[in-house]
Order: sequence, then C-alpha cells, then structure tokens
Amino acid sequence: MTQHSSRRFRQRILAVASLTALLAACGRGDDQPSPEPARKAAEKPAAAAKAPAKADDPDSGLATAVATGKTSAGVDLKYDVAAKPEPGQDFQIELVFLPRVAADALEVEVTPIPGIAIVSGATARFENVAAGERYAAPLVARAEGQGLYYLGVVARMATKVQTEARTFSVPVVVGTVAASQKPAPAPAQDASGQAIESLPAEESDRESR
Repeated sequence: MTQHSSRRFRQRILAVASLTALLAACGRGDDQPSPEPARKAAEKPAAAAKAPAKADDPDSGLATAVATGKTSAGVDLKYDVAAKPEPGQDFQIELVFLPRVAADALEVEVTPIPGIAIVSGATARFENVAAGERYAAPLVARAEGQGLYYLGVVARMATKVQTEARTFSVPVVVGTVAASQKPAPAPAQDASGQAIESLPAEESDRESR
C-alpha cells in the first residue's frame, strides 16, 4: 500500500469513528427523561399545601362551666362573655350546651344572684336533642355595680320516661375587681363528673315525668 493510500484509509477510519460517537451521543440524548414528569412531581407538594385543613373546634375558646351539686343529666356547658362587662351596661353571655346523650328536649333556665339581672334569654328550649351536637343559648345580663357575680344555670334533659337535671355555675366579672375576687380555675371532677370543689349554686334534682 502506498503512503497516499494509507493516509486516505486512516482518514476514513477517523470519519467512521466520529460518526459513531455522534450517533451514540444522540442516542443518549433520546434516552434522557423528559423534564415534564419532574416538573409535575415538583408541583405536587404545592398542590398538597393548598388542601383545606380541618375546621377548628368552634368551642375551643370557650370556658368550661363548673357542674355543682350531684351530677345527673348527661350534658356539659361551655360559656363565653362577649366583652368586658361594665356596671349598668348590658352585656352578652354565650352559653353552649353539649349533650352526651339524646333527649326529647333540652330545657335551660338561668338564675342570677342579687346585683345582676337577666335582660333576655333567661330560658331556652331545644327539641329532639342529639348527642354530640351543640346548642347555643345566648343571654343578655346587666349588673348594678362592679364585682364578681355568679349565674346559676339549670339544664334539664327530658325524655318520655323522666327528666334529669344538671346545674352549673358561671362566674361573671363586672368592672375592676381585686385579684382575690376573680374566679378561681375550674376544680377537678371525679369519674362521675361531679366537681371535687364546687362553687355555690342550687343542687341538681331529678323530676319524674
């Protein structure tokens, strides 16, 4: 083979090798995953973050009323004072009853102590009461002067067989009072739900029907 032929042969080999390498590079480019799935995967966490969260407990900000006397009816009470009460001014108290058992009716009666009057909402009645539901009974009160007052609340759960009652004590601070007069934290309750240390209020009773 002449020197010229040998040079041309080497040039052909280099050209074939270059073409092979180019085709291999193109093949690897075709095998690369499309960026579209990766982009969609990246979007998934953002979509999950937009999912609505569970609704908060509407009664989480309410205080739990202290049950007084002997526990009977299967109902609990939470309350909230809408604004800081001032002497001689009407203020609203939200009472929320939480039955633990079903009943034909839930009857509510609020009794104040001297010095505070119930303007409206002293009584309420709910029919076809279901366990686990909430029953709101707002009332409006007015105090003559500043101080610590207590409202006695009686909740009666009535069925065709009998009527069971449970009483609660709801403290209300009107105006500015000394720290020693402010309501103490709710006392612990025993297994039956009766307060170990209770505030003064009428005792529960059971009325045959």
